[in-house]
Amino acid sequence: MARKILVIDNENLVADICRISLGKFGHEVFCAMSGEQAVLMADNMNFDLAIVNKRLEGISGIEAFEMIRQSNPTLAGILVTAHASLDTVIEAMNNGFSRVCKKPIDVRELVQAVSETLKIACLREDITRMKTLLPLYDLSERFFAAESEQAVYEELADAVMREVDVPCVSVMMFDIPSGTLKVVAHRGLKAEFVDNLEIKPGEQIAGRVFQSSVPIILNRTSQYLSPYSDLLKRKELSAAISFPIVSRGKVLGVLNISETRDGNEFSEADIEMLSIITSQAMMALENVRFIREREENSRIRALLEQYVSPEVSHLLMERNQDLLEVGSVQELTVLFADIRNFTLLVQHLPPEQLRIFLNSFFELFAQIVFSCQGMLDKFMGDAALVIFGAPIKTDNPCVAAVTAAIRIMKGFEQLRLFWSEKDQIFEKVGLGIGISRGPMFLGNVGSSKRLDYTVIGADVNIAQRLASETSSGQILITDRVHNHLGEQFPVRIDSNRWLRGMESEVTVYSLSIDETEG
Repeated sequence: MARKILVIDNENLVADICRISLGKFGHEVFCAMSGEQAVLMADNMNFDLAIVNKRLEGISGIEAFEMIRQSNPTLAGILVTAHASLDTVIEAMNNGFSRVCKKPIDVRELVQAVSETLKIACLREDITRMKTLLPLYDLSERFFAAESEQAVYEELADAVMREVDVPCVSVMMFDIPSGTLKVVAHRGLKAEFVDNLEIKPGEQIAGRVFQSSVPIILNRTSQYLSPYSDLLKRKELSAAISFPIVSRGKVLGVLNISETRDGNEFSEADIEMLSIITSQAMMALENVRFIREREENSRIRALLEQYVSPEVSHLLMERNQDLLEVGSVQELTVLFADIRNFTLLVQHLPPEQLRIFLNSFFELFAQIVFSCQGMLDKFMGDAALVIFGAPIKTDNPCVAAVTAAIRIMKGFEQLRLFWSEKDQIFEKVGLGIGISRGPMFLGNVGSSKRLDYTVIGADVNIAQRLASETSSGQILITDRVHNHLGEQFPVRIDSNRWLRGMESEVTVYSLSIDETEG
């Protein structure tokens, strides 16, 4: 890996040797003729290695190396000297040098010393990186253990206090209803200072950071250079940072930290640490929101399925388009079931008992419909409408509808006998079913305030008319349904009927329940 190497030497010979021998390996070599010049160069550029002549005019090579390492502690060093005594080597090591090379310079020895020194420097960087990353793994576990948004905010405040070591922290998140930043967690601040604090985007330091998405560092010794110095109202602060909290490219809030101890200042390293911590927090926040959204969707779907079929609830939850636009004309089969003589029950039974009977019937009805892959459109008092063929596709919707009708009829008869033992009025009650097939619209009908996912078409009306004309225990089907059944069911032609509202006769077939199996 190419590295930046600073040669500090007032002898051109050493500098030339370094340029030629080290340049072959892709390293960038920069030369300074004095210690003072080297310090100035190091202020503007970060070096990986310094090759230093011990004897320089002005400040010594060792002193220059020490000064540079104050701002760049990871800088590695090789000391070049004409007198490589044991005392000189010990002095060099005590001052941070990794190797000592003796003049006159041996090129192979220099190249080897540089190679070994850079390897050691890389190893130290890896160790330093691991010391930084290992606590962050623990930090990640802490964040992802949070079970609510507020818990994430509280852990964020604690993490900043712990990792950056500051006395004051406030976490401000943008509140959409009020359009302001509000404090959601804080440490080291008086409650009266943060309670009811609201800052609009663009106002004060936090508002400007939220709006610009650019962090701000204010240190007492240099804050007058900042365009925000007039906004730093708390004069007791020695330093402060306002940092944007960003998730997926969107600014969600602002993190504010402040230092009150004299002499303590913030740097870009603190900005980097805040970036790491807030990134961890935002990932945890997204996780919490995802879990909450999933739970909310499950709750809404469970509520929807108490009013519409599971297929419809799934359709409505998954669609991103305008719900009023959901729907199309399809060739479908519909089943209409109607309890015969239901008026007698209404007149004879108390409402609570009637409700219990209807609930038991509709529970039976729904289980059979779903097992036959039908969509339960709606219950209408003593009647029900079912669709076969959509949204769930079936090989033969007509067979599915007739199968469901036979099972429903037999189940209703058992239920009727059970209730007849409690009240003889149920002996006069029966069930009639009509089944038809044809083109019809299936989708949402209504307004933006109230929608109904249902079917509309002439064959829907035909199924309803057939059910109303049946005698108890009878299943009537149209010729279109009959044409799709084959020889599976015992069917006989009933008659051609004029159904109410129809312009022409409808050919009707009747199923013989007694001859069916199951």
